Amino acid sequence: MVKTKNDTVLDKESSSETRPHKKARVNDHEITPTLEDELNDGGGHGAEITSTVNATEKVAGSTKSATGDPNTQPTTSKHSSGASQSTLAVKTVIPHPTKQMIDDTEIEEYNDALKLRLQKLSEYTNPKANIYALGKLLPTATWGPYKPVNDRSKVLCDPATGEPLTIWVVGKIAKMWFVKQGRPESQASITVLPLSQSLARQSGLLLTKFSNPTLSLNQQKVDIIRAMKWQNAKAGDTISEPILFDAVYDVRQEGSLKTYSERPLWKLTDLKPGDLILLEMKMTRYSRKTEDNKWHSRTQYEMIAISLLHIADLPEDEAQGMQQIDGLAI
Repeated sequence: MVKTKNDTVLDKESSSETRPHKKARVNDHEITPTLEDELNDGGGHGAEITSTVNATEKVAGSTKSATGDPNTQPTTSKHSSGASQSTLAVKTVIPHPTKQMIDDTEIEEYNDALKLRLQKLSEYTNPKANIYALGKLLPTATWGPYKPVNDRSKVLCDPATGEPLTIWVVGKIAKMWFVKQGRPESQASITVLPLSQSLARQSGLLLTKFSNPTLSLNQQKVDIIRAMKWQNAKAGDTISEPILFDAVYDVRQEGSLKTYSERPLWKLTDLKPGDLILLEMKMTRYSRKTEDNKWHSRTQYEMIAISLLHIADLPEDEAQGMQQIDGLAI
């Protein structure tokens, strides 16, 4: 894993936590049937599910704050610079969403059963659970309402309920950054290659146009999707030691995509580039002080959970190297 400047996301406090931490108690009313059952019943549109994200909203999360970086500031007020875009909605940025959820060349290596499953996951929507595939985002979704307590103004929400959206995207891992020199890094990130390049460009458009001032697409990588996560927490003036992100699951078996508390666990350290995953995330914004001493609002994805769908084959040269090492006698 190589860390680059592009792996630095500058907001800690704007990360309104809803992480499905396996050590935290998750409400038993998350979901009655499995998500797989809903997928098989016609894509889950309007399915009778109580949300995975609704349940995780009830888990005690920690509010992050910046640690003295002069170039960052949380958008804690609806009056702060760049924080008021009340008329902005997904449909105003993407009036004609792409219909190309999957490029055939991206899934040709998989069997027919997995291909069908990927198609269902890529088109999944469940309004009652506030879950939307990236290519099927709620058209009216916008920044949530400002509140002194439980502020949602920095998270993409359903304007009818004020509840945050959980966004699903299926893709292959390109790069991960969770650990530095054997220790959990404060700021983690994962980068995936989505199964559709038109969907990747649509995602880039969302992030640029929901920023304020808006950015141009050449200022945003449009072939990948990146989500971040703060692995430490702040309580008052105390910042905790980073704890390795553990909302990682094994859903390779059909029917295993259930509530977080029911999904089989997977070790984060066993993930590798090329593995096919379902990345669950939310869209948030943060404020950054620019060189001209002005505060600009920037949009990003924040990871909620990672679910493994398929393990990539080990490259032949690496496999041969391992065999040679295993055969050494010293």
